[in-house]
Amino acid sequence: MKFSIIIPAYNVADYLENCVESILKQTYDNYEIIIVDDGSTDETGKVADELLKQSKQINVVHQSNGGASKARNTGMKRATGDYILFLDGDDFWSDSHFLKQIVSELTIKLVDVIIFGYSYYYDNEIKESPISRLKDLGEATNYGLFNGPNWNKCISKKLINKGLSFPEDLVSEDSLYCSSIMKMMESFSVITSTQYMYRQNRAGSLTNVVKERNVLDTLEGISRGLSDEKSLSEVKRKALNTYFTISYISILPYAKPYLFNQEIRNLLIQYKYLLKNSSHINNKSFKMTGIFTSIFGINISTRLFSYLLKFYKK
Repeated sequence: MKFSIIIPAYNVADYLENCVESILKQTYDNYEIIIVDDGSTDETGKVADELLKQSKQINVVHQSNGGASKARNTGMKRATGDYILFLDGDDFWSDSHFLKQIVSELTIKLVDVIIFGYSYYYDNEIKESPISRLKDLGEATNYGLFNGPNWNKCISKKLINKGLSFPEDLVSEDSLYCSSIMKMMESFSVITSTQYMYRQNRAGSLTNVVKERNVLDTLEGISRGLSDEKSLSEVKRKALNTYFTISYISILPYAKPYLFNQEIRNLLIQYKYLLKNSSHINNKSFKMTGIFTSIFGINISTRLFSYLLKFYKK
């Protein structure tokens, strides 16, 4: 069983070596590493080329800057493994047995998707974000297991062969990508591992600020993701609606400054009906945010959430 580990790399020269070394230390060695240098303006490209000399398992692609989605798609097109994993260039795996854990799970059952936990990695602290071993799709979506990052999911190459890819015109691409995984897959499994280290507070990180484009693209992702829901089974349709309810709620605290944008306002109103699923969500803060907004409306709710967010950031 071969893994393709795709590393989208943009201006991560200080972290890329640590990232790649965490893969090279794995006790399971049937893998390839595909580093996609997405037009970096620092020394990332040179670091990648130096790493290339260390192992025949490393492949490096240099391309003009097109964004993380394009970089990941480039890696997916070149992948020859049976399963695909993503590892951002400033992150790393903390355990040399991480791949072996995934192999052990796949040995029990050859599923399309494996979801795993991760840890928030700060300079002086590590905060684990573990997940439960849920096997029912409805329960898994209630817990938000399919929401969130692309890199805590190991996916079968056959999903890519079915057309799975990242939307290159959206900056908040994970929402639509992960919903596509949920639609295409036939089976999934969960491991509680938190060995993926998600680096926080990195200078120059593109993910630290929620901007107008992020809010709009998340709503656009909801619109696209629900466009074919009638073609899905009842189980997947319900799961998809819960999934996008979480996506919708996640942007409400950030939406207030952008309500002047008529497209954002219209999409918020159009998909407000998703909030009826709020009671299904396991996360208490998300559940209460959804219920509050469904009662008091978008204007009042987003104003309050924006105010509370200022204190939370302090």
